Amino acid sequence: MTKYFADISSFQRDDLAFFQGLVNAGVQSVLIKTTQGSPDGDNYINPKSVTQVRNALAASMSVGFYHYFKASSIADSINEAKFFEQSVVNLGFGKDTPLCVDVEDPSLNTLLVADYVDTFINYLTEQGYTNVFQYSMASWFNQGILNANVHRTWVANYGVNACGVSGNVIAWQYTSSWGGGSQDMSYDWGIFDKQPAKTEATTQPTVEPEKPKVENTIKLTEKTHPVDRLGIERPETYEAGSTWKSSDIVMINDEPHYQIATDIFVPISKTTFKDFIIVKYTDGSLAPVFDSKGNRVQNASVSTGKSFKTDGIRIINGIPMAKIATDQFIPFEYTSGSKFE
Repeated sequence: MTKYFADISSFQRDDLAFFQGLVNAGVQSVLIKTTQGSPDGDNYINPKSVTQVRNALAASMSVGFYHYFKASSIADSINEAKFFEQSVVNLGFGKDTPLCVDVEDPSLNTLLVADYVDTFINYLTEQGYTNVFQYSMASWFNQGILNANVHRTWVANYGVNACGVSGNVIAWQYTSSWGGGSQDMSYDWGIFDKQPAKTEATTQPTVEPEKPKVENTIKLTEKTHPVDRLGIERPETYEAGSTWKSSDIVMINDEPHYQIATDIFVPISKTTFKDFIIVKYTDGSLAPVFDSKGNRVQNASVSTGKSFKTDGIRIINGIPMAKIATDQFIPFEYTSGSKFE
């Protein structure tokens, strides 16, 4: 069975219910950000890390840590590695703890950053840590900024069918919107279970991952005036970041809207679902996929909980559908926020 893990920082919650919710959805492991930069630089320690660790362990999760990399020299790389190591020691974790260097900051020198990462990882390895790896977006590996063959590698690449990187790949962060929110989620091929590393030829999962809990909770991304069923703007205003329960998806003025009350609707384009969907279909059954002519696409059905980056809306045979691939569409009726059961 494919395993997967969440990664979190101070932006996520630290209460026990948050971690128990992950476990209930089948997520058994978590990487927690502890530090950023060095004592001479950002000098950042995640203020929630102690509580996040405590409650993750209370929920029986496996725990690892990551450091956000800002180094501008070899000496700085060592200082950052020491800063990160001390945070792990302070939290009471040992040498076999999963430890990651998060390499993505736009201020990094892309001509020299690979050397700095080598220094950071080599320092931790020399201290006896046995589960150290690097993280970045697929483009940095494919452009040669970082080398996925030199170190164990966790790749970020969204909206694709495979991680897109060859080498010593041990994990793939395949979404930043798992469960309908802003939660990252990754496939684990060798971090918490320490299995042999995968290559690109075998990176695509052979089975569906555990499904996130599909809920009809939507979140606004900007200040919004709702409308009624006729598209007439209502006087009240809802703030960005506010969340609502949707009971249906309705077309108003040629745009799909979530129904959040008897005659109150907000457009999908002003929610976190504006460019992705989560499939919501009958448990145990696969949701059908259609082409632009309304014909069902063979061998393209998808299961509940699977998420897709969408590329526009199409009305096909009078039914609003989200485009999920070239000439492949899924009805909004079969996505989070609808009344379909």
